[in-house]
Amino acid sequence: MYFARYASFLLCLVPAAAQAADYCIDVQSKKGWQQLALPAGKIRRVSYSGGWSVINGMFKPVGPRGYSGEDAKKLGPFYGYKFDQSYAFGEMLVRDQAGRIVPFAEFAALAVRATDPAGVYAFRINDKNEVLWDNGGVIRVCISMR
Repeated sequence: MYFARYASFLLCLVPAAAQAADYCIDVQSKKGWQQLALPAGKIRRVSYSGGWSVINGMFKPVGPRGYSGEDAKKLGPFYGYKFDQSYAFGEMLVRDQAGRIVPFAEFAALAVRATDPAGVYAFRINDKNEVLWDNGGVIRVCISMR
């Protein structure tokens, strides 16, 4: 009993800023830009889980780096349906508060080095709005901050 009270007392001494928090968003493949607000602080880690497909049932689900290899070749004739031609089909795109668009992998690498990442970010699949209807899947993005 004494130990439990002492441990509770010690937890009260730890400042709230020292505790980590996760900010997550389920990025839907059938929707355009989806927003996530981050508070001031330092990003410790960016992670993801899940997968999606640009043509559900015809192509296997992929992660945020999108399609490569044979699947990318098969998607070649549909290149006009990419939201941004610079990136792979199915790649996750991230827009920062200044309007810059980068692929998820670049965002993750830069985010952990940012001195103050506070702001609103938007995420989407690299597929034009008019063809989102045939997509399938979700990628969950979690940003751990301290």
